[in-house]
Amino acid sequence: MRRLLTAAVVAAAALVTGACHRAPPRAMPVPNTANMLVTTGWLADHRNDRDLVMVHVGTKAQYDSGHVAGARHTALDEVSLPTVPGGLTLQMAGVEQLTAWAVRNGIGNSTRVIVIPHDGALQSATRVFITLAYLGAMDRISLLDGGYMAWKSESRAISTVAPAAAGAVTFTPSLRPDIIATIAQVEAATGDGTRHIVDARLARFYNGDGGGYPRPGHIPTAVNVPLSSVSTNGYLKPLSELKVLFAEAGVDQRKPVITYCHIGQQATLLWFVATMLGHDARMFDGSFQEWSGTTRLPVVGPSGK
Repeated sequence: MRRLLTAAVVAAAALVTGACHRAPPRAMPVPNTANMLVTTGWLADHRNDRDLVMVHVGTKAQYDSGHVAGARHTALDEVSLPTVPGGLTLQMAGVEQLTAWAVRNGIGNSTRVIVIPHDGALQSATRVFITLAYLGAMDRISLLDGGYMAWKSESRAISTVAPAAAGAVTFTPSLRPDIIATIAQVEAATGDGTRHIVDARLARFYNGDGGGYPRPGHIPTAVNVPLSSVSTNGYLKPLSELKVLFAEAGVDQRKPVITYCHIGQQATLLWFVATMLGHDARMFDGSFQEWSGTTRLPVVGPSGK
């Protein structure tokens, strides 16, 4: 099965290489998407490898209640800018903050990093994943399929104690701004149609039923692929099903993809899936919070309003 999935990913990558020739070139080579997911069995065999770091993503209370033995805790506030009154929420931190975070966790220039979701809500883990990708470590990071829940259910080694402080490492960031979309790029895409815009929020928010922001609705031309549709119990759905989800929403390989959500968290899961499927994908960090708060920009509101 894994060979079939790998073959599917390679085929998808080949399609996007040919179909998206009009898109701006990437700043770095297309990543080896076959390594984006690892199984609990793989991690059991490799978790004691010399230059491997496991990062458990969740609250401190969740981490303290149990984690993969040897994993280090990370919360989203460690990799995002502080929220200020009237400002945007959960924005990508600056390079100095992110580099210090990486070094503190023992992540060096050749470290393989396994990102472990605490539960079935994968978007916090994929937010950490895209942060590492933004730092230039895309080819060395993987998400644990099934996360901590799967690991624990298989009676594998867990702990409630944090590991010792990481040894000294050197981490040299090589930033990937090409995977983060700006509001100007999203605005351009709504006008020229050169990119698919994918809304990762639940359908009710896409349709304008609430959302907690100044104006309900969605970005013009955006299609909806809810984050709840791409995984089950912490496992990503098979590639064949994910391709169908994107195709049914009208997202094909001919154009690059921009994903967004409320604040740039759920969108990272759709960015992860799109990238794994071979799309040239970006994530709009400001997401609908920034778009709906910019009054000059149009919003597709609830029907009849």
